[in-house]
Amino acid sequence: MDRRGRRFSRGMLPLLAFNVLNEYYRLERKPPVTAGLLAANTLIYLRPSILESIIPDIDEVWFNAFLTVKNRDLKRFLLSPFYHLGESHLVYNMLSLLWKGIQLEASMGSVKFASMVTSLLVLSQGITLLLAKGLLMFFDYDRAYYSEYSAGFSGVLFAMKVVLNSQSDNYSYVQGILVPTRYAAWAELILIQLFVPGVSFLG
Repeated sequence: MDRRGRRFSRGMLPLLAFNVLNEYYRLERKPPVTAGLLAANTLIYLRPSILESIIPDIDEVWFNAFLTVKNRDLKRFLLSPFYHLGESHLVYNMLSLLWKGIQLEASMGSVKFASMVTSLLVLSQGITLLLAKGLLMFFDYDRAYYSEYSAGFSGVLFAMKVVLNSQSDNYSYVQGILVPTRYAAWAELILIQLFVPGVSFLG
């Protein structure tokens, strides 16, 4: 990262670009909404100088339940999913988005897919906010959730995974445990929280 906040690749972004180009090359119909989401997330991370004046700094937008409620800050609420804290964070999420987005957009159509992503973004952010506020109100538990900062597309990707899995009648192994595929995402989330307690359950 330079002094103006612009970032440079450490080697993982070419891997992302290769995977995106390879997937889109082999597809007869190129999913435009998925491509737009990939481009938006990547451009916001890279902050090219031509867009620097219109892309807010991460300090202005990353998600914080306390500040969102106190200031009624829709910018934090809506934009924080498009910001990532490092190259590995971005690339991991975008590879996941590439795989899930192509499948869902191909099956639903671009308009319905775009509408679903918008709804999932608002719902995932809203649920995170309500859970953090609820933990504060009923358990006085603010340090880990209500006052923490977070960013990234992970909440939307988890919701997309739930949608994908809900269409399956098969079974999957999650950490060696056989569960119905439609519940695999939830089982994985619970197991991660049990075995890696330092991971935030809210986001």
